[in-house]
Amino acid sequence: MKKGYVFIILTALLYSTQEIANKMLVKNGLDSFQITFLIFLIGAILLTPFAIKDIKAKKLKLGINDFGYFALNAALCIPISMALLSFAGKYTLASTSAVIFSSNAIFTVPFAYLILKEKVNKATVISLIIGVLGVIIIFNPAKIVAGMGGASSNLLGITLALGAAISWSLFTVISKIRIHQYGGYIFNCFAFYIGAFFVLLILLATGRPILKGIDANAGLVLVYMGIFIKALGYICYLGAIRLTSAVTASLVFLIKPALATMLAVMVLGENLEANIIIGIGFIIVSSYIAFKSKRDFEVAQVAQVVTK
Repeated sequence: MKKGYVFIILTALLYSTQEIANKMLVKNGLDSFQITFLIFLIGAILLTPFAIKDIKAKKLKLGINDFGYFALNAALCIPISMALLSFAGKYTLASTSAVIFSSNAIFTVPFAYLILKEKVNKATVISLIIGVLGVIIIFNPAKIVAGMGGASSNLLGITLALGAAISWSLFTVISKIRIHQYGGYIFNCFAFYIGAFFVLLILLATGRPILKGIDANAGLVLVYMGIFIKALGYICYLGAIRLTSAVTASLVFLIKPALATMLAVMVLGENLEANIIIGIGFIIVSSYIAFKSKRDFEVAQVAQVVTK
């Protein structure tokens, strides 16, 4: 169990650097689709040995239907959600985009209710309301209406991050339908490859650069994102799930908003306005309520099994 919590901390630390690393690349002049393509291609290559091993162990025979399912998830995850998150880094603070994206659990609730027919309890509703309030506070409607400096640019960045969070939530819910059939390594390896291919098509169709503009510093950041955030980060997350549980492993997304914010301040020197700090607080509280509710449900299920 202790080893499982080590994996949770490592995952949270790695995931918390995503928006910071992306911000560094965007400042260096790299295109957001270019960044998305390269890091997911690197991640897919590194996950390949694990996926091959699982395919052999499970004796899986993948058909057109399987690849269609992978493609749907890949489209939602990579050319939509992750690309939007990367673009968000151009217009708003890395800390802001990280926190907004971490609120994706808020939007998972209605999607899970509509698609998976999951029940919504009182704690979930309270968590949802608090989380939405946190997002609204970060948007700072008063500042937008007043047209204060940088408000329109910041609003665009926040909106893009919100779009990334919503599309990621839809991806999360749809992936739950059949991911158990494949396992995490197989599912994500194929999703990464197909998603990277979709982004490559966008790069070619729009005449955007694929490798152009990448210097030594940018290359190192790209390799870091592909290896440590996309591949190693996911391996650590699966390790956390295996050694604890899916609910306990979700602590990663409770830790990330605060940790990503601290790293953005230390690494990028970002200055946080009061509404951002308050909004972060609301989202952390929202995540905690949701986590505790799921944790209590998990404990209750285990107790029922023991007493039978």
